[in-house]
Amino acid sequence: MTPEDIQNLINQALSCTIVSKVEFDYDQLDGLQNLNEYCVNLVLQTPEVAKKPLKLIYKANEEFKTALVAICLSHALTNPRRKTVENKQFFEKNINIYSLPNNTKEIDFGIIDPQNVIDAVNWDIIEDWKLYRDREYGGIKALMDEKTHLTGLEGYRRGGDPLYEFARFHRKFTERENKIAEESQIEAQNAFRNAVMQSVASEVAKQQLLEGKNPMDIINSLLGQGNKLQLGNNSNPTVPQITNRKKK
Repeated sequence: MTPEDIQNLINQALSCTIVSKVEFDYDQLDGLQNLNEYCVNLVLQTPEVAKKPLKLIYKANEEFKTALVAICLSHALTNPRRKTVENKQFFEKNINIYSLPNNTKEIDFGIIDPQNVIDAVNWDIIEDWKLYRDREYGGIKALMDEKTHLTGLEGYRRGGDPLYEFARFHRKFTERENKIAEESQIEAQNAFRNAVMQSVASEVAKQQLLEGKNPMDIINSLLGQGNKLQLGNNSNPTVPQITNRKKK
């Protein structure tokens, strides 16, 4: 092949149109197009393609499939009902890439639930895979440093099958993010409870002052009730009741 023929082949591989029966939105299709371009550039660095450029599209399709298997497997591992059945072999069997006329590349997801595929594919996971797969600067350490801001991921086991290593990291990272979100929600709920209690206590104090009670007695009473409340848990603490007693 002449250098011009090789360049035309590369341009064809990079500019193909991605289609699928799964109804991806525009942003997801854009991400898949970007992932395909990454796979083409990745296999261009391999000795096999350098020696036989005609293998470019075939090898790029293989790399593209590997990426999609990793992405779908990562999503499946975050669902306890799916992770035992939808394993690596399941996705390898069902995900296939076909080169069609008019420079079109079709992704067939077989019997995989289309909604699960839609939920799995996004720019974040695509960028994670690209970083992990990068032969020069990537790998699990690079991905971990990037996602955790150099803090690491407690309890994560590195190594093993690359697709499972990537998927396990995604599950562990998702667990950590969910835990942080849950703790933030609890803190917000506790802050809201405290604000409500302060507002109620203020109204109670105002009413009791109007009734002529001693200010120090009111303070001691509110402090005593506050000590009995257990904020920050799932119980429903009893709040001081505002009564409408008439003055005699």
